[in-house]
Amino acid sequence: MGTFTAQILVGNSHPYHDGIEPTHYLFLSENSRPAWMLTSQNVIPRDFDRHPPIPSPIVWIQTVENMLEDALLMIAYSIARNPEIQTMARSFTDMRHARRRELYDMFTEEQRHQLYQKCRQAENFPKLIISVFQHSTIRNQIAVLEQYRMDFEVCMVCYSKMQNGMNGQTEIWGAPPTTR
Repeated sequence: MGTFTAQILVGNSHPYHDGIEPTHYLFLSENSRPAWMLTSQNVIPRDFDRHPPIPSPIVWIQTVENMLEDALLMIAYSIARNPEIQTMARSFTDMRHARRRELYDMFTEEQRHQLYQKCRQAENFPKLIISVFQHSTIRNQIAVLEQYRMDFEVCMVCYSKMQNGMNGQTEIWGAPPTTR
């Protein structure tokens, strides 16, 4: 695993106060071997019947061209446990060994696209809060969310101040939000 460049909080939305009651987390690692890691580090220990905890982290080494949709497929299969998506995925590959696998090996390109299409039609998605860090590859894939039927919020970097590890210089990007 390398540096995390994005994270997704998965959970339930609150009907009056916005936000999220998280049940699971996904972390995107993008260095030498990009991968999504799914874990159920429940902050609020309830709703396990709808979104049961997973026994250990699931790691999918995703495709480069569809990183974000690979995460949504992972959520639909492992958290929402959508029966149509699970049945379709199992018809393509042996999912008993899918705790740490490469999506290129699990499914053909055509099969992945069929699964993405089925995910786009799914109505039982939990709410997602997607945090996209400064140089994450999924930054260019956010528009695909418009094709899905889920509640989501996308948080992207608007202001950062970091020391450059190569030259020791402080780099500032963007501007701090203004107050009203």
